[in-house]
Amino acid sequence: MMFVRILRLALAAGLALFGMGAALATGPITLCEGVWVDPGRERPIPIRIRMPAGAEKVGVILYSHGLGGSLDAGTIWANAWAEAGYAVINLQHRGSDSAIFGKPGFRAALGSQQLIARARDMRFVIRELGIRREEGICDLRRIDQRRIGIAGHSFGAQTVQAVSGQIFPFPIEPPLVDLKVRAALALSPSPPLVGSPEVAFSRIHIPFLSITGTEDAVPTVIPITAEQRQEPFRLMPAGDKFLLVLKGGTHEMFAGQTFASMLNGEPPAHVRNTVIATSIAFWRATLDNDVQAIEWLHGIDGLRAGLKEGDFFESR
Repeated sequence: MMFVRILRLALAAGLALFGMGAALATGPITLCEGVWVDPGRERPIPIRIRMPAGAEKVGVILYSHGLGGSLDAGTIWANAWAEAGYAVINLQHRGSDSAIFGKPGFRAALGSQQLIARARDMRFVIRELGIRREEGICDLRRIDQRRIGIAGHSFGAQTVQAVSGQIFPFPIEPPLVDLKVRAALALSPSPPLVGSPEVAFSRIHIPFLSITGTEDAVPTVIPITAEQRQEPFRLMPAGDKFLLVLKGGTHEMFAGQTFASMLNGEPPAHVRNTVIATSIAFWRATLDNDVQAIEWLHGIDGLRAGLKEGDFFESR
């Protein structure tokens, strides 16, 4: 309960910092967990649902963890989005989740086959949301099928890119893109390791927010620099594309959870509040057509007023 109170204060402070209204959920968030099995692949997919209070229809955001993650990944972001009135569903991807720690071939889990499996996990869960009526005490009938967003960190960001329409230099059938997705958010996005980056992102036409930092690199895992994480934004077709870069932001900070064994793992207040405020503005603009949020995102001078020296925000 203390964490929830702190989060609500941080969320309200973050929205106020950027001049946005802090309309938060007025009751407790309902938490439900389950394992949904894709029969076509005989693949279990653990899920954790956060359902905001109330009975009205709500938009939904699916969240994909990074390499070695779990349902705990992105907890800070998921709680904030649920507090803002969205249903949030965390997915856990077998084969690239926390079960791979301590096993040989850890980095091999970053391969194309795992990425394809992850994208199909996300597409399956989206499809199930149109079929299932409930999960535990969570009423899935409240989810508005016209307001679906996807988000992810690191390998989860690559998953988001794939489901949003990234083109790969090898055939994939059926395609990984899901046309029901209305908007996408990538924390620590990545250019492709093979093939043309220009071609890879040429068909991502939906609204897309990229969030990264000046120290967002893990060279021992993947050879991508912090500067290269800006490439997806710069190479996607223009139109409702946004980039937030935070000075000093590390790869672990954008995971949105506490890593007791890592220095600089939990996001500091400025990173946390800025990511929360910017992401909620993005969801409200793209999933809800909120005029104030749209004006805030495109009114760059107003957004910059809340950034620190070395941070920057762009739109195209």
